Amino acid sequence: MSNPTNQYVHQFDDLLFMYSDVCDWFSKLGFVYTRNRYGLYKKHFEQFLEIVKNQSVDELKGELLTFKKSFDNAYLEVNEIIRIYNNLKGIDSKEFLEQIKKVASGHEFRANGESDQARDFLFELSVASRFIKAGYSVSLSGICDVVVDMGAEGTLFVECKRIKSENKLDTNIKKANKQITKRIKSFASSKVKGLVAVNITDLLPQTNRFYPDSMNASTAIHRGVSNNYVKNRMIKFTSGQNNKCYGVLCESAMMHYLSAESEIPGFTYSRHTEYLGYLDSPVFESLSKKLSNQDIK
Repeated sequence: MSNPTNQYVHQFDDLLFMYSDVCDWFSKLGFVYTRNRYGLYKKHFEQFLEIVKNQSVDELKGELLTFKKSFDNAYLEVNEIIRIYNNLKGIDSKEFLEQIKKVASGHEFRANGESDQARDFLFELSVASRFIKAGYSVSLSGICDVVVDMGAEGTLFVECKRIKSENKLDTNIKKANKQITKRIKSFASSKVKGLVAVNITDLLPQTNRFYPDSMNASTAIHRGVSNNYVKNRMIKFTSGQNNKCYGVLCESAMMHYLSAESEIPGFTYSRHTEYLGYLDSPVFESLSKKLSNQDIK
């Protein structure tokens, strides 16, 4: 199953204002953001504003595509860190300090190879922030990537896998299921379940040649691509499934430029989530609704 997402319209100035808060947050935590990739993203945004102000791209000459690649990447990354910041800022961030430090130290672009720990930790924070937003207490210092206090429902162990290679999809999901089973066995409680969380942003077909005429159309493109991808790989997504695990939370992010026919010019960011249940569980069904519809407001 998948859940529709509420849509919010932001001016670019609004995004810059929210990102400024994130940069201030980094500084308060002891990170000099101007020396890491988040400082580069800020520079790309400032260059974009200069281009818009001057109504000209002549200064870029043959580097327009290079700049667009940098800007598009920055737009996705900034939307994600703003969402994480919004959910972590109201709690004691000491527990998350090491994860945040590792997130900030990553390379500018998503790595093509297997090693991209900054974004692996970013995904863990993203998953943790989902549960925080939904009203749960979480820990990233337990025996699993994310440990969630589910109240009367007990404890939930979440194994997070950011999948970077199509060939590793079933391997990673099977590994996560095994890790959950092993950790549940070592936990001194009968009220504990697991959840596999995967990010497939790097695996979805590119849709940057599509120019939707509305935010709804942009979301529909993303949802269609994600649904089709998951549907055609159900065997891989159920690899290693067991009755200790509720199922898979499968998320991805996309950016689109709106067409000239759009009433609102600009670009869109969408984050779509699929929920694949291993069990017929009302708990998982309820949980999936709480973890959805969490766009930046």
